[in-house]
Amino acid sequence: MREARPAGDDMLGRGLRLLTVLADHPDGLGVSAAARAAALPVSSAHRLLGRLAAERFVTYDEGARRYSLGIRVLELSRGFQRSPAGYSAAAAPMRRLAAATGLPAIAGVLHGEDVVLVLTVQGTQHLQLRSAEGTRNPWYATALGKALVAALPERAREDLLAGTLVPVTPHTRTDPQELREELARVRLTGWADVDEENEIGVRSIAAAVPTPAGSGGPAPLLAVSLGATVVLTGTDELHAHVPALQACVEEIAARMDV
Repeated sequence: MREARPAGDDMLGRGLRLLTVLADHPDGLGVSAAARAAALPVSSAHRLLGRLAAERFVTYDEGARRYSLGIRVLELSRGFQRSPAGYSAAAAPMRRLAAATGLPAIAGVLHGEDVVLVLTVQGTQHLQLRSAEGTRNPWYATALGKALVAALPERAREDLLAGTLVPVTPHTRTDPQELREELARVRLTGWADVDEENEIGVRSIAAAVPTPAGSGGPAPLLAVSLGATVVLTGTDELHAHVPALQACVEEIAARMDV
């Protein structure tokens, strides 16, 4: 009896799996390695990669004999950022926040157990943090993640707290009860902070973009943070920017509600 193909195993699903695999391997992969990672026959992977290359979604390095993501993926990413679904409403408020504080403003969303950075605006300090859009970080090690998880329903929070909490730096908090208490404080104050928990030498604050009062809508999908180096910005100085950060997320919420 012929086995049913798994969901998403049509031609489109296979092509998307290959793109996802290549996104996880920025140095590129040979066709056999890409096929194994995407759980595809080599012949199917070779045919699909050729088609994706023809459409510029992947590029092929003949010398290295490796495929990697192509220019069309970047173009799609830019198009997403400009669309309403791409949080374009956050761009102008974040630019003003970065200009007013001198610090980079970063927006992120919760995806599984990670925070994915979706929009970044550079500040004006001479020593700038570089945070690439698309970067993933564990939720519990970031101010963005804590701001978003604090706003989740209790069951969803507890599911994340029951997950694997691996230290990113020696300062990362991984004790579920400590995190539970910290998230309770975030719900009370409306903002979260971390101090070298995700990256040595970096501290940050974050606030979630609120949902309309009484809307009964889902938990916030987006949060905004300000990042700073410990050598240039002290804890108290960074915390002094909380009102500006909260004004920023309130403005974003108003723009998204229009």
